[in-house]
Amino acid sequence: MGGGIAGAAVYWWVGLTGYTPGLLLILVGWMVGTAVFKGSEERGGLVYQLLAVLLTYLAVGAARVPEVNARSKAESEKMPRRVSSRVFDRHHDSFIHRTFSPDMGDAMSREEVVVTAILHTSITVVRGPVYEARQSPVSALIYGCALYVAWRRNKRAVLSVVGPFQWASVSPAPASEAASGS
Repeated sequence: MGGGIAGAAVYWWVGLTGYTPGLLLILVGWMVGTAVFKGSEERGGLVYQLLAVLLTYLAVGAARVPEVNARSKAESEKMPRRVSSRVFDRHHDSFIHRTFSPDMGDAMSREEVVVTAILHTSITVVRGPVYEARQSPVSALIYGCALYVAWRRNKRAVLSVVGPFQWASVSPAPASEAASGS
């Protein structure tokens, strides 16, 4: 998780400059893969590969949250304000309207705002990479490379034991050959 947080922080930090090079996400995959590999005491294997891919996916999603939130905020400001449903609802005093109406007039409490923000961010982290990959083939390629790097970094180490070997008997060279060779 530390590699994912560090990778997402690097991506976010570089994003503050106004540039968001997607190739940094491959670095995130390498960082997460290396962290999982070191954490597994360099064992590798399917479980660690799946863990590295999951953590890389979540780190990539988390790295993109500020950019996605900024884009969605800009798009929401372009959209016209929604007209109150009470204008079109003849039965605005009904139980259903009072219970489910988005314009009930009560402001959300601080806890509700926090829970809503956490829920929205979590959905963005999980859904974001898939949505972005569907919109842009280049993003899909970069995300795929990041996941592959994390997967490949945790490949199981194969211990190869070859043998047994026979010690070859080497007879000492005759003294006449040793003297002529010098």
